[in-house]
Amino acid sequence: MKRLQLLATVICLFGAQAEPARTPRIINGQIAPNVGYNAYVLYSTETYQGFFGGGTIISNRHVLTSARIIRGYVQWDIGVGSNVFVRLTILKSKTATSHPQFDPNTAANDIGIITLPESLVFTSNIYPVALPDLTTDRTNLFPFENEEGTIVGFGYTSGISTDRSDLLQQSFQRVTADAVCEGLYQTTLAQHFCAKDIVQLSNMCIGDVGVGFVTYVRGRPTVTGITSYVREICGTTSPTGFTRVQYYRDWIRTVTQL
Repeated sequence: MKRLQLLATVICLFGAQAEPARTPRIINGQIAPNVGYNAYVLYSTETYQGFFGGGTIISNRHVLTSARIIRGYVQWDIGVGSNVFVRLTILKSKTATSHPQFDPNTAANDIGIITLPESLVFTSNIYPVALPDLTTDRTNLFPFENEEGTIVGFGYTSGISTDRSDLLQQSFQRVTADAVCEGLYQTTLAQHFCAKDIVQLSNMCIGDVGVGFVTYVRGRPTVTGITSYVREICGTTSPTGFTRVQYYRDWIRTVTQL
């Protein structure tokens, strides 16, 4: 997994194991075990034009994702339950909500929720991840600087890939200083944060937009970010930009009652 699709000007657009398997198809990435909260998302218009990204299961009816793969689209095919693409269980949804103040030109308020047509049955292979707590403090939000998060997705595995990965990929990134993020993207804080892999230099690529940045909050895996934007094309090591989930916790509750 390398880098995701983002700003219009730059579009080129856990089950534990001892040591993640390596493969020459993944530049500094790792093959992931099945991650039950992960969702593959194929989004399309009325004429079936679209692309694919990712999301995070937060309830039996809701997938948290980027507004980029909601605004302007009418159908979402959601794949869950496996780290092997051809074994995913697919559900089709025609109901999704993007943040009303989402700006595709600046990535402001890049958050959305897909509502599933029927409830998921949770198993060892399909389960939700926790959301951050509701808070009125907008100055001390998860994740914190230098926290490590896990990101998984079926996105492109190199800058020359032309299709999604057959196997789920994972990356481990640490949150950078706010000043670094703001300098790279001229983004609004604390609505966003940035993170990068300083060890293996793995990164996001096309098809990973919308996937969750998951950290441990009081011992629970918690989705604290949504993959939103990058500075350059696939193949570089610039930090990935994320929407900070806790900042939008009230909005998520309004939409989902969670």
